[in-house]
Amino acid sequence: MKIGVKKIRIGIIGLGQMGGSLGLALKKNAGSKYYIIGIARRQETLKTAHKIGAVDKVSLSLQDVKGCDIVVICTPVDTIVSIYKQLSKIVGEDTIITDAGSVKEQIEQQLRITNYELRKERLSFVAAHPMAGNEKNGILSASAEMFKAANVVITGSLKKSLKNEKFVAKMWKDTGANIINMSAKKHDELVALTSHLTHCIAFSFNKVYKDVKKKSPEVDKITAGSFKSMVRVASSGADMWAPIFAANSKNIIKHMDAFIKEFNIFKKVLKNKDKVKKEILKTQK
Repeated sequence: MKIGVKKIRIGIIGLGQMGGSLGLALKKNAGSKYYIIGIARRQETLKTAHKIGAVDKVSLSLQDVKGCDIVVICTPVDTIVSIYKQLSKIVGEDTIITDAGSVKEQIEQQLRITNYELRKERLSFVAAHPMAGNEKNGILSASAEMFKAANVVITGSLKKSLKNEKFVAKMWKDTGANIINMSAKKHDELVALTSHLTHCIAFSFNKVYKDVKKKSPEVDKITAGSFKSMVRVASSGADMWAPIFAANSKNIIKHMDAFIKEFNIFKKVLKNKDKVKKEILKTQK
């Protein structure tokens, strides 16, 4: 970036793994372009974020995102609307508000209602979801490589502004991510299978494992790759996943019913190796 050119001001609300990784990635790949303000609830989180170089400035107050070009909400999905309402009293029409939430349709619907109630149609919101992350939590799990070659889904903007969508897309591209465009409805239907259901399965499996371990502690001595993958996913944070499940329950249940149907088929034929083989081969076609 040329000397004297004004930096793009990014406000990141929530400095856990997602928000911290966003800051680190932007700083590593395009640091000269961005000035990043990090907002969090805990002073310790802010100190760590600043120390590792994820942000240029830290604050406990949402007021400090005033004047930002983009504000990214990286908090649990059940807090996004509430934070948007607070931001509506702070930022102006030149600020683009976006998010990183795993559920899109319900949030967009609630924001449309919010805009109508607050008469804030002038505010811009661009819905986005980076398909990245792992089971760890907090700023110490943040990585500058988190979004490298990952897909970020953009489901549109409330103002139907292609310019604003491109601005948000460019920010994510600067993290190393690819951009995918689709409707909020389609996103929620598909991510319910590729992410939400898989976490439901992992959590359920982990509960069965813990029940077995109470009676047979030696179970930990005979684990391998597939087991470790399931248990790894099951250590994901409940504060993040409970709201996701609730917000996208309709789509998750649809895929869950299909999964249970297929699981029961395996259960019925388990004693017959030929039938089991046929079922396995069906899954591999």
